[in-house]
Amino acid sequence: MQLHHLEMTAIGPYAGTERIDFSAIGRAGLFLLEGPTGSGKSTIIDAITFALYGKVAQASADVERIHSHHADPRTVPVVTLVFETQSGIYRVQRTPRFERPKSRGAGTTVAQPTIKLWRVATPDDLLGGELLSTSIGDCDDEITRAVGLTRDQFVQTVILPQGEFATFLRARSEDKGKLLEKVFGTAFFRRVQDEIVEAGRAAQARRQSAVDEIRMAVQAFAVSAGLETDRRDALVELSRSAPELLAGELAQVVDELATRERHAGKRSREAIDAHRQMAEMVGDARLRMQRRERLLALQREDETLGKRAVHFSELRAEVERARQAKPVVGAVRTLAMSEGALKRAEGALKVARARVDESLRDATLETLRASATHTREVIGSLAGAITLESALAGRVAEAARQQAELERSRADLASTGLELAALPDAIAAHERALTEARGLHAQLESRAAEATRAKTVLEAAVAHDLALARVPTLERATAQALEAVRAAELDLARLRQARIDDIAGELGLALAEGEPCPVCGSLEHPSPATPTPGAITPERVQAEEQRVESLRDASARRVDELAALRAEVSALAATAGGLSLEAARERAEAAAVALESSVRAGSDVTRGEARLGELRSTLDTLTKRRGGLETAVARLEQAVADLEERIERERTTVDEARDGHDTVADRRTELAATATSIDALIDAIGQREVAAAAVAEDELARDADLAAAGFDDVAEWLAADRSLEWIKLREKEIADFETACTQVRAGLTGPELADVQLDALFDDIDQMTELEKAAKKEMEAATNEHGSLRSQVTRTKRHVAEIHEALARNADVIAATADAVRVGQLVSGNGDNQLNLDLVKYVLIRRFTEVLSAANAELARFSGGRYTLEHTDAKKGNAKSGLGVRVHDLHTNQVRDVGTLSGGETFYVSLSLALALAEVVRAESGGVDLGTLFVDEGFGTLDPDVLDDVMHTLEGLREGGRTVGIVSHVTELKSRVADRIEVIVRPDRTSTLRITA
Repeated sequence: MQLHHLEMTAIGPYAGTERIDFSAIGRAGLFLLEGPTGSGKSTIIDAITFALYGKVAQASADVERIHSHHADPRTVPVVTLVFETQSGIYRVQRTPRFERPKSRGAGTTVAQPTIKLWRVATPDDLLGGELLSTSIGDCDDEITRAVGLTRDQFVQTVILPQGEFATFLRARSEDKGKLLEKVFGTAFFRRVQDEIVEAGRAAQARRQSAVDEIRMAVQAFAVSAGLETDRRDALVELSRSAPELLAGELAQVVDELATRERHAGKRSREAIDAHRQMAEMVGDARLRMQRRERLLALQREDETLGKRAVHFSELRAEVERARQAKPVVGAVRTLAMSEGALKRAEGALKVARARVDESLRDATLETLRASATHTREVIGSLAGAITLESALAGRVAEAARQQAELERSRADLASTGLELAALPDAIAAHERALTEARGLHAQLESRAAEATRAKTVLEAAVAHDLALARVPTLERATAQALEAVRAAELDLARLRQARIDDIAGELGLALAEGEPCPVCGSLEHPSPATPTPGAITPERVQAEEQRVESLRDASARRVDELAALRAEVSALAATAGGLSLEAARERAEAAAVALESSVRAGSDVTRGEARLGELRSTLDTLTKRRGGLETAVARLEQAVADLEERIERERTTVDEARDGHDTVADRRTELAATATSIDALIDAIGQREVAAAAVAEDELARDADLAAAGFDDVAEWLAADRSLEWIKLREKEIADFETACTQVRAGLTGPELADVQLDALFDDIDQMTELEKAAKKEMEAATNEHGSLRSQVTRTKRHVAEIHEALARNADVIAATADAVRVGQLVSGNGDNQLNLDLVKYVLIRRFTEVLSAANAELARFSGGRYTLEHTDAKKGNAKSGLGVRVHDLHTNQVRDVGTLSGGETFYVSLSLALALAEVVRAESGGVDLGTLFVDEGFGTLDPDVLDDVMHTLEGLREGGRTVGIVSHVTELKSRVADRIEVIVRPDRTSTLRITA
């Protein structure tokens, strides 16, 4: 894949729009991406990753952080990327999810992420092309297919993170496995391993469940058999240790219980027979006693019934006489009702006469009917007057309402006239103010330009003063750094001279008699030199040289910083135009005041135009309103006059109809009451005559019924009359008496009492009953014991069967789960797995050896053929075999730990490992051609020779059209790499790009 163009707007620290032409910057095949820490170098890589995959390079980072907080909140953050793969040339434009101000009102609203994907003909086509999709899902699928890499693979192959692999070299085996599992995407093998291990655990759980089932069945058997705790525990232990012996122990327990059950059954049968015999004896004695008591009771009852026979004979005659009196009850009651009705009719007639006028109380029915008819005719004539009377109050209220409305209309008419008179002057004043505001607003553009220029000058003046204040401090620091270098160089020269002086002593120690001197070749050494105390070693000289070199680098940085600061002061002074800070501030304040007045004038123009339109609209509205009010006043004046005239006519008619009453309705109510009382008197007279005739007729019917029933008069009938309830109760008493007499006679003459002897002797019933109860308790105890043992034997035998079934199931489970348990242990690194190596670790080791093989090819060039990397799976203690790495030093033929490498060695070993990993991942993804690579920090730890080898290797990566971007702060790389992308931090902490190609 080859990157061509990148455009960012409102992304990270870049508040504006930044563009990178990778086709131009990458023509030489190698470019440098530099800038201060936190300036936005990683944002460029995040923007590329976001354009392709909708996520930033760091998987743990929130994609919404890509939106710039420095930009205007209304600016839409967007990334556009043109890239080329074997599938063609594409342009993708993507925006993240972000918050923007609402179009109306306060607050913010959330803008959802968007994407557009085009296929273009040339890399420079930044506007046209064939739109493939605007769906996020479809575009993501198409980009992944075209690039041939997932996001994780893209990040691991396009951005080579040496820092991670320097840590990786020294990491524990578990940490290496996590990183490699992430890079190679071995989650599939992890899932397979987890599923197999889980299947093994499930098999182990099935085995444990089967064992638990046996144990629970044995415990249930022991509880059912009532075994002691020691014997119960012994059976449980036997089920675990020797299940083949369990059957004999179970059979012995069952036999013991069966023997106890047989003995208990025998005792139960004997107790049942003894209780039955005793119960029969008690029953016979109790029966003889009951028959004697029965005979004595019947004799006493027969004597009592004989004494009551006369009373019941008289009661029969009284009941018969009451039965004869019942047919007369209806006639007597009817006569009583008729007499009561006559009395009520006479009372009602008296009341009705008192309610009518005194002149009508003794009048005939004809006179009363004529008076009632006349009264109703008068009532009918009052209907019209009542209607007028009920409507009169409403008309008076309506007249008052219309009068009030007339007054309001007159007041509105006067107010409208006053408003119309004042409007022309107000309109003229607003027209003058609007003309003045338009003149001020016309100067807005020129004043805005002046305010921008004044702001730029003020910012430059402020920055100039700040930078100028830093110059003395930096000059002192630079002078101190140079002085420190000079002093250190003098110390180094003295140290080197001392070292030369001490070399003679070291050579003298090495001389031996008869061997030539390495300096003069003589075989005689009459007075060899000896080392002085505190001799200078080469290591000490080397350390001092490194310290001097470090001080030189620091002094060079100070000199560069001082030159840059002085250049910055000069540039800021030119930008400020030679103005002092106070003069620049006064100019900026004056420009801001003028700009603010023009801005306010724009608002005043808008408000003035709106207000002038409102005033003119109000003039038209008030003119129309005055005409309408004049018409309404004339209409209301006529309506009020007409209504008052009608009210006066209707009031005269109502006064005549009242005839001295408060209202016409009161007069009609009084007349209606008079007519009603006359009608009531007429009805009372008729009802009294009807009631008198009914009394006479009912007296004749009563006398006839008395004679038919055999009674001479009413008094005789009253003496015989009884209620039906009384008759029924007495008849029931007579029937009960006769039944009792019959039963007593039948009992006394019956065969069951014929042989009863009243003077015979009887056994002690109470003593016999106690003996029977004792025999019953013994029987129940023996029966319960036998039943309990019989149930216990049944349950115990059932539990024995359950134990045998559990043993059989346990054997089946062991056979069925043997493979799952063994494979699960092997895959998880246990059991027969002698290396304790799980499946995922095995796969990673195979991949890791491929990476080490590719890394050694690069490492041989970096180290001059000195070092190679070797994999080791040696165990440490009880830990599982893993992903150990050792360094083989071919110069000494020693294998040592990677922790012994120096800083520079660690870097190029890590770089070799990172490049190898990228190559292996690339090969596994189908040979995807990575046209653009980014290599991260780490070059500062290399000496010049190794840096040359590393740069040679990186230059080799660009063969075949590949572009390599180096992310670094190393100053020496600026002289080696001509093309660069420089991130510049502005004073407001935003960033911009300066591209050198």
